Amino acid sequence: MRNHKTAIIIVGSILLLSILFYFIPINRIIGSLPVIKRFYNNTTLEIVLQNGKAKIWIDGKEYGETPQEIENLREGEYTIELEKIASGETFYKKQTFKIPLYKNTSSRIDLEIGPENILHGSIMYYSPEPKISASEGFLTVTSNAQKAKLYIDGEYLNDLPITEVKLKENQYQIKVTALGYMDVEVPVIIRKGYLLNLKVFNFPIPVNFDNVEDTNE
Repeated sequence: MRNHKTAIIIVGSILLLSILFYFIPINRIIGSLPVIKRFYNNTTLEIVLQNGKAKIWIDGKEYGETPQEIENLREGEYTIELEKIASGETFYKKQTFKIPLYKNTSSRIDLEIGPENILHGSIMYYSPEPKISASEGFLTVTSNAQKAKLYIDGEYLNDLPITEVKLKENQYQIKVTALGYMDVEVPVIIRKGYLLNLKVFNFPIPVNFDNVEDTNE
């Protein structure tokens, strides 16, 4: 008799939980638990300077110096300002970027800041794309260089810019090349249901005038 009552209680509990999860999405329940809320709804922005350090401002608030990994940001568009730290008189200008951040995504700014407004590196961030199938994601790539070429895992894909290239969820090695510019290589992760926006900045290769023939001679 006791086993019969226990079975009824178990079956009743399963039915109750099934009804509860049907009307209340499981992600909402999990996301509201204090212990794991930080990990479930974690939106992060990593900012790295390839050489030296830079001061960071986000929406006008100072966030110290690079490198920084800022966690638990709210969903929304942010204005990021970077100013390379240099002693004495400098030609470095404050760089400003606008980046939309979405819940449970990681974004990254990985740059070298050169004189004036010359940059080298990449900025990447995700945006949700509900129209994508369950196992795929999209990739959009742009470059400041003219006639830049995109390679994925060593294979040429197309000239830039490209928008919403469909890829399987996986890690890929991206390479962007352009005549007269330094290459940019960056590993990326394509997430199912998301569009990865990759903005590439190719640094112009300096001209060595010592190797340029004087045509007037």
